[in-house]
This record gives sequence, C-alpha cells and structure tokens, in this order.
Amino acid sequence: MPPTPLYDPKIVRGAYQLRFSWTGWPSVPYFKQQPVELIEQTKPLWEQDGLRVLEYRWTDELVQILFSAKPTVTPVFVAARAKGRLDHALRQSRIEIPFSRKVGLRSIGDNTRRDIEAYIESQVASERFVDPSFAAMLAEFTVADLTVNLAEPSESARGRYWYNLHVVLVVDGRFRVVDPKRLSLLRDG
Repeated sequence: MPPTPLYDPKIVRGAYQLRFSWTGWPSVPYFKQQPVELIEQTKPLWEQDGLRVLEYRWTDELVQILFSAKPTVTPVFVAARAKGRLDHALRQSRIEIPFSRKVGLRSIGDNTRRDIEAYIESQVASERFVDPSFAAMLAEFTVADLTVNLAEPSESARGRYWYNLHVVLVVDGRFRVVDPKRLSLLRDG
C-alpha cells in the first residue's frame, strides 16, 4: 500500500519561491520597438495563471521576464503563457512584432546545481546509523545517474528549458521508511 501524503496541495498554502526566467527573441534581426507597457498591462492576466512578474527587460535583441510561479504551474505552461499572453497583448494593441518560435526558460533558485547534487549524494553517508547493514541497504536506493547532465537544457521543437527540481518527501511524524518494498516504490516512482 502506498504511503498516505501528509500534505494535500488543494488545502495547503505554503511558502514557495519557484522562479522562472523566460526569454523570447524576434524572428527578425531585432525588435523595432519595445512596448514594455504591455508587460505591465498583462501582469493581472499572468497572475490569474499563477505567475507573478518580478522583473523584466525588453531590448532590441530579446525580451526577458522573471516570474514567480505557484507550485502547480509547470515549466511548459510558463513558457506557453509568457509568450501567448504577450503575443495576444501585441495583437490587441495592433503592434506587429514577430516573435521567433524559440523561447528560453530557466528555473532560478538560491542553491546551485552542485550544492543540490552534493547534498543528495551525501545523504546516506552523512547519517550515523547504528546498524551498518541498514546504511548499506539505504545506499542501494541512492540513485546516481551520471548520464544525466542537469546543466544541459531539455530541448523541444519550440524551445530550450532549464528546470531542475529538488523534491523532498517527508513522512508523517518524520518516521523513517525502512521497508525495502516501500523504498523501491518511492525510488521507482
């Protein structure tokens, strides 16, 4: 039987700092104008989408918007809504600014990739377990996939995405999961 979640995202209003930097480029060599007022006008619509504009800049070469996102918002949704809402605002204002089909999206956080990787890799080794066989059993569930380079973007036909999430699962009462079957279920899931 799978573990029962302690928190339900539908009823919990936790603090979060999910930030995404979205970048769009013109399909021509440069933007002929930079109607930044449209970003200000579009802010309430992005808020309805679970995105809050923190900063932005619009130059001849690119548009960059830094968003704070609710936990339910996916990176692909951020990329689509950032460009879609801005494109719609431009059309409504009858401003012809052709965007390239490519966009860039990066997750932004306080911890670096190396910090997170080192933290995760050291979890089992840093604990002081009384039973060395228990530590060895836990080490079996530590996954290190050297073929995955988290510094590289995930690419699709429409853009590049830099997003890496560090998820921490906490059991009710901070009870340790010691059953190999449950550990396998968690790891494989």
